[in-house]
Amino acid sequence: MKCPNCQSTRIRKHGFYRDKQRYQCKDCARQFVQTHNPYLHDRPSTGVEDNIDRYLTAISTPAPDLLLQLQQAMVEYPLAQMQPTLAQAQLIALLVRSSQARRVLELGIFSGCATLAISSALPPDGQLVSCGVAGRHLDVARDYWERGAVTSKIDFQIGSGLELLDRLATSTPIESFDLITISGLKYQYPSYYHRAIELLRPQGLLIATDVLWQGRVLNPTTYDDEFTRGIELFNRELVADPRVNVSVLPIGDGLSIAIKL
Repeated sequence: MKCPNCQSTRIRKHGFYRDKQRYQCKDCARQFVQTHNPYLHDRPSTGVEDNIDRYLTAISTPAPDLLLQLQQAMVEYPLAQMQPTLAQAQLIALLVRSSQARRVLELGIFSGCATLAISSALPPDGQLVSCGVAGRHLDVARDYWERGAVTSKIDFQIGSGLELLDRLATSTPIESFDLITISGLKYQYPSYYHRAIELLRPQGLLIATDVLWQGRVLNPTTYDDEFTRGIELFNRELVADPRVNVSVLPIGDGLSIAIKL
């Protein structure tokens, strides 16, 4: 099999692209991401000014050392900016604890930082069902999950979020979730939501990251790409859905927190 763009035989599977673009060489894959996200490598992923972000971290409960170490270990990997900020991971973990969630669904991971934070916040008999793409970054994440003694709580499945949602929706019996996080393919956020809300129990929480998308959602006609359109549509559909109440926080690149009524 060859890369459809440059015909290189050194290809790998990239689960965060559309099916016809999933198999590409490393260079073409990086170029694809830079084309659709030209500021991804030029500016941090956080939508909050760095000094404010540091202040928020300083006046919040410190992140566990293991979480800090995992985030630092991911810095050397391409697209490291895709990982959540510590403030996001800490807030999601706090919501897991405060809601007394026992069963959590995580749609899309990169660094595994949020996975580590969530699973650490779950009770001993809690379960985190998660999905993502294979790669060296996943091997690193799994090492930290083992060091954190949370591997037994994590049911990680290779593949896309939509594939996982379809499997869960057709399982017998269908089991609901106490909390669901969305941070996978941006253009699929609306599709994630339409499926995920059916699996969320009443009074359960739905959390989505990157909903401000570096401010591009403010000018969707200027940034007319599938990632921005997907997030903008998701934001509009979420606030208009009478089944939920939602608040958006400018933490990281934007965090939506919704409760199912």
